[in-house]
Amino acid sequence: MKTVVFFKVLLLTAATVGTAWAGPEKEKAKIVLTLDLLDGSRVIGMSGIRTVPVQTPYARINIPLQQIRSIRMDENHQTASIELQNGDRIKGSMNLDPIELETAFGKVSIATDLIRTAGVAWADGPLPKGEGSLPFGGVNWVPWRMQFEVQGDKLVSLPKVRPGFNYGHGGNGRGATLVTNIDNAEWKDYSVEFEFGMTGVDPMFNPHQLPLDFRSASILFHVADAKESWNERGWSWYALTFGGDGSWSVSCDYNGYCQTRSGFGNPTSEGRRTLAEGKGLKHDPQAGNKIRIDVCGTRMRIWVDGEQLLDIRDERMGEAIGGKILDHGGIALTWGFECMGWIRHFSAKRL
Repeated sequence: MKTVVFFKVLLLTAATVGTAWAGPEKEKAKIVLTLDLLDGSRVIGMSGIRTVPVQTPYARINIPLQQIRSIRMDENHQTASIELQNGDRIKGSMNLDPIELETAFGKVSIATDLIRTAGVAWADGPLPKGEGSLPFGGVNWVPWRMQFEVQGDKLVSLPKVRPGFNYGHGGNGRGATLVTNIDNAEWKDYSVEFEFGMTGVDPMFNPHQLPLDFRSASILFHVADAKESWNERGWSWYALTFGGDGSWSVSCDYNGYCQTRSGFGNPTSEGRRTLAEGKGLKHDPQAGNKIRIDVCGTRMRIWVDGEQLLDIRDERMGEAIGGKILDHGGIALTWGFECMGWIRHFSAKRL
């Protein structure tokens, strides 16, 4: 069991860095703070804080901020629980100045008495892999609704329901889905590239008698929340959606779900918006299509097969709607209904 130590802590925006803990290169790295506020909103931005000066009953030490994973304020806002990267937990009294952040919507200063928790992440280096059970393309995926397996250089959906999931139009969802790094604040400004295939309906799994050439899919990014069941409130994302007829759209959603106990029906959202749409895409069910999505600040750019599909900004990206902010979050891939699909050569990097 980890030892819990009690001492006073003071966060400063300028302090001596513990160079024995972090070398010069790490010292220059950018830090992302995720602040969850008492009113339910969230603010994410770059911070200039580098160290945590700690005053114990025995000595004063400077702990580099990268050694901290999170800070949770107690109800009295005079004490806080601090979790370190190695799992140790520290509790002490705190007296903090307002925290200044560079966010997607400009510079902000947040008074500490408005903060419930603060998460710490580094903006440099590789993106987090996530905690999914299926490693592929440098990240760990969580398979939802259907089963998946790696076949050669592809990650492929199988015509088999995930054990334990209530599949079907009258159940809790349809459509093979992969997710990674949902609501991860480090997935903020990034680029993803991969080949994406929609192969159609497998006759071995066609419970709703769809045409075998039925194809549709969505590539979701900045996924701030997601649920496997379409009957659970929470789907919050940007979505690039493909239709089998070559149509496409880019939209965003907040807390979307089917407001029924089970089955598809009464779809509800707190702020769905369509940002762009068009026609004329050519989908290749055998070779797939090359996809690239760059999201940096409020700007989103998308390429399909090397040609730019769009270049837009969403100035409402940093706005809290239904308690959700779409300025961060990982990736989800979902194929419509019983359409099977695959990905290949997936890569993700920071911008």
